[in-house]
Amino acid sequence: MKDVRPFFVPRNDLVRVSTWSRLVEDDWEDLGAFVENWDYRTRLHLRCHVACDVAAIRTSARLDDGSPIGWSLGWRATDTGLLGDPVVVPVSDEPQTVVLDIPADRAGAGLMLTRRIVLRRDRMSATPGTARWAGSILWSDETPLRLTGQGSAFPSEAVDFRAYGLDPAVSWYLELPATTDLPAMGSMLLLINSADAALVAAVTRQRRHTEVQTALVQAMEEGVVEQLVRWALVRWDQLDDVEPDSIGAAARTLATRVLPDPDGWTDPHVDQMDLTAAIIAGARRIGWGRSLA
Repeated sequence: MKDVRPFFVPRNDLVRVSTWSRLVEDDWEDLGAFVENWDYRTRLHLRCHVACDVAAIRTSARLDDGSPIGWSLGWRATDTGLLGDPVVVPVSDEPQTVVLDIPADRAGAGLMLTRRIVLRRDRMSATPGTARWAGSILWSDETPLRLTGQGSAFPSEAVDFRAYGLDPAVSWYLELPATTDLPAMGSMLLLINSADAALVAAVTRQRRHTEVQTALVQAMEEGVVEQLVRWALVRWDQLDDVEPDSIGAAARTLATRVLPDPDGWTDPHVDQMDLTAAIIAGARRIGWGRSLA
């Protein structure tokens, strides 16, 4: 449905914006639909370039009285609804570079990046059909961003497994809570054995993975998905009424995406090899683990 506002707005062709880009290892790279190698410790540094025909915008919006207008660029977490503080700059005919710095612990599982041209103060003598209140949106666009991709999309930490009391021959261990209603962020942690230097390097590398590194990460992804789905199946009858942002809700969502009929796999006597095969196949279908295509 087209967004119809109760006041005049400028034409889209009067606004010029670039695609978003992300700072990766000192280089700015175009931002795709998802962020590769993101985990809950990765701070996001994003930027874009904006410009507009200021005089034409004022004329189109009937704001010839000199009322201040400006750019407002910001973000919100799509799963928690948390809003970041916007970056506000005056409009200009010349391109301007705007940078967003998004803390990892506030990003959630996905973001909506917003760019707006807004009225910056109230207009007490506004005529009918023109924007009156500060914050009125004259132009806007939104860019969804999924925080997942190749690499560890789970909160992870490389640790000494001996010090943690874990088997030092194991490469990784997924810590999951006993209860289902804890918040998803902070209640699970993927521990990576610091002695497995190859896996640590693969998980922490942000781009240009070697074939070996890609294989290591994909194998770990499949194993992590299997552990989380099995955790959900054991507690399946508890997951109907869990809080939306809980670990239980996240595990149930993953299980229903991976397995077409999760209820059919909750029987404790189900063949475990069949279950493993079904989970791995389902994980691959939704983009986790290896792709045989």
